[in-house]
Amino acid sequence: MTRINLFADWHTHTRLSDGRGSAEDNVRAAAGRGLQEVAITDHGPGALFIGVKSPQIYLDLKEEARRLSWDYSVRVLAGAEANVISQDGALDIPESVLGQLDLVIAGLHFQALAETPGETLGWVVPNNLARVSRSIRERMRNTNTKALQACLHRHRVDIVSHPDLMMAVDVDELARACAGTGAAMEINVGHNYPREPVVLAALKHGAFLAVNSDAHYPATVGDLAYGAALLERFNVPPEQVKNSLH
Repeated sequence: MTRINLFADWHTHTRLSDGRGSAEDNVRAAAGRGLQEVAITDHGPGALFIGVKSPQIYLDLKEEARRLSWDYSVRVLAGAEANVISQDGALDIPESVLGQLDLVIAGLHFQALAETPGETLGWVVPNNLARVSRSIRERMRNTNTKALQACLHRHRVDIVSHPDLMMAVDVDELARACAGTGAAMEINVGHNYPREPVVLAALKHGAFLAVNSDAHYPATVGDLAYGAALLERFNVPPEQVKNSLH
């Protein structure tokens, strides 16, 4: 069995979005678990009720990240979990801000308003209905997949968050796109959903993976054991896991 040793948790939230602790709380927790790196990646401003108030918050975080890196001997990355807000791959964070971040996570969230009212009605609303209708979920799968693919080709994206959790996607087609752009598909241990298909798709198409906690509480920062065990079960090579030592 391949041994996966994870050195970083690159997906954590704070009170700046829908988390319950501060950036320092998350860094302290990461240090306590012996991690070398941790990223603060609060939700983009387009997510209703859970997003940051302004993109400027991410730039302010960069200064705090430098201080925390020094204080805790853990490399702290200033990042974001941006929302895909159009079917042609737009994100809810300006490119001028994205370009200054250490880490960009992009994903689909049914709480996010689309770029235009028409797309909100024709894309976001059906995806919300898909939460209670399997037929609608399957009907939206191709549309959602194309939106993520467009995002990967339009922006610098390091990680695609929790593929096929919030909104249905074709993980095989997404893995093809990730393999072509270098983005990692996330194995998210903070939510209970089928992650095995993501692993298999990545292995099939040669896409990178990354294991993250998606922690909303400091206590779960760096709690990555389930993800490591999953990758070991499928004998994923450590060099295919972006946050694994190899």
